[in-house]
Amino acid sequence: MKMKTVPTTILLMILFIGTLTMCFNFTSASSEPKTITVPDDYEKIQDAINAANSGDTILVKAGTYNEELITVNKSVSLVGDEQKSLLYYHSVLGFLVTSNNVHITGFTITNSEELQGYAVSLANVSDCVIENNSIKNNLVGITVYGRSSGNTVSGNILDDNERSIELIDALDNIISENSITGATVSGISLDLSSGNTVSKNMISDITDEFGALMLWSSPNNTVYRNILNKGTLLIFGSQSNMVTENFVINSEQGVLIGESSGNTIYRNYFINVTELVSDTEALTGQLSQNSWDNGVEGNYWSNYAGADANGDGIGDYSQVLYEGNQDNYPLMDYPEVSINPETEQPQTEGSSSASSALPTEAVYLILVVILIIVAAVAVIKLKKR
Repeated sequence: MKMKTVPTTILLMILFIGTLTMCFNFTSASSEPKTITVPDDYEKIQDAINAANSGDTILVKAGTYNEELITVNKSVSLVGDEQKSLLYYHSVLGFLVTSNNVHITGFTITNSEELQGYAVSLANVSDCVIENNSIKNNLVGITVYGRSSGNTVSGNILDDNERSIELIDALDNIISENSITGATVSGISLDLSSGNTVSKNMISDITDEFGALMLWSSPNNTVYRNILNKGTLLIFGSQSNMVTENFVINSEQGVLIGESSGNTIYRNYFINVTELVSDTEALTGQLSQNSWDNGVEGNYWSNYAGADANGDGIGDYSQVLYEGNQDNYPLMDYPEVSINPETEQPQTEGSSSASSALPTEAVYLILVVILIIVAAVAVIKLKKR
């Protein structure tokens, strides 16, 4: 009986491990992402998306693509050829993203009619990346709305759109390192949006200076290291925002604020600015109350008339802005104007580049190893009987 038990046990174990290994191989093969090429495999981008599975990459070669609305309803990567892939869209919407984990990069996107349509729209989605695209002559360049969260809009060039980047009811997104020029209404606008980070963007030559960077009813955002050339920072109906390390240069107005208290605004540089700060409620007397320094450093004001007797870089007298608002530690100098000033980067909680989750293949491999060890132990025990 003992001689029969041992081979039977080993055989069962081998069969079980073999079956599990086959499942592992099948799962790996069936989930293998593939690359679809436009126009080689499909002439239209939308047709390639329709044929794709989640995780696939759609490579769009250089060329001009005339399409209607493109709906991205799967977690795919759309990769153009370094902005040589030109998308002309002919309806109200260009790329409409309705799935999480979508990546769009390398396109030039414009409507067939000047200043019409939304080039890229993120609608109630998370963890999407829109980067390194050239977006021109649209009504709206990029819009993030409908409780969209955790998305990144970075490194895009937006020229001559009416409204360049706008967030509406959007949470915890990153808007960074975009170059925005020639917008007729707004550069970056946040409306009913909180927890977002707007950083290292270059905004210049906005037709309406007040529209360069705007917060409307948007609390708890971080705005840092942006350059506003001939533009104004507008804060209206927004509380508890952190505004730091921004440059506002060559502007008629530095900050226009209204019904917005509890914001912290320090270590910003207002260079060649005519009117430093204005409160829209000056006539009503309902003035906003904000912190214009952090208790150690304030802001650089180009018309500050005070001295620095001890040479510590902080003015000896406060910079009065308007009733109840003053900078107690005005800066005497400013760093070289750069998209990334040499100052300490604000840290956000819970940020990490490493992921703790194991891929599915690794989990299967661990299970196989465990079963082999269990089988070996069982065989040794049976031989000892």
